[in-house]
Amino acid sequence: MRIAFFSAALLASSAAVCAIPVEGWYSSVFGGYSYIPDNISINRLGFTLNHASYNSGYHVGGRIGYQSNPMRYEGEITYIQSNIKTLNIYSIRQHNVSGHTSATAAMANVYYDFPAMVPCVQPFLGVGLGFAGVDTKFYRTAPLSGLLYRGSNSVFAYQATGGLTYNFAENYALNIAYRYFGTDRVDNLGKVYQANLGTFGVIYRFDEASYK
Repeated sequence: MRIAFFSAALLASSAAVCAIPVEGWYSSVFGGYSYIPDNISINRLGFTLNHASYNSGYHVGGRIGYQSNPMRYEGEITYIQSNIKTLNIYSIRQHNVSGHTSATAAMANVYYDFPAMVPCVQPFLGVGLGFAGVDTKFYRTAPLSGLLYRGSNSVFAYQATGGLTYNFAENYALNIAYRYFGTDRVDNLGKVYQANLGTFGVIYRFDEASYK
């Protein structure tokens, strides 16, 4: 709902404040909402973790890229985290459990910027490949405090992105996007790691003089 509202605000204001996007190098910082599906299926030496659900989480990161209209190429670092909501052991929901799941990803992305559908608002689609370090920790809280399980691996990662860029100045822009992020099966978790991300970003373009 918040993303839809912001999209409408961008469209409504674009006619009043507008600029032509410049080509060349740019940087970006971003953050937003994360939803992590169940990523646990462990059965070792009679110890079974077979379901985990997570609270709404967050992600933050940065990018450096090069724009050559209509294409963009970039490197990206993203950190994703969500805290545990429920955990099942032997299919029994556990109480007094805390912890989180997280991923730190290094990605290489390629985007295609479509022609502006209204002045200065450009839709885009992108894909990315890279690697992620995934780490999940669960703890018992009182009265039996202590580490319950930890699983981590470095795995191949991929993502797909769609969104809108609002070019409100020669060298500044805003964007909003939905991103699906996934990995290969994480051995120490027993499943793939997935994340659904709603992202808001700020872009700074270094070159103000090189126009499309």
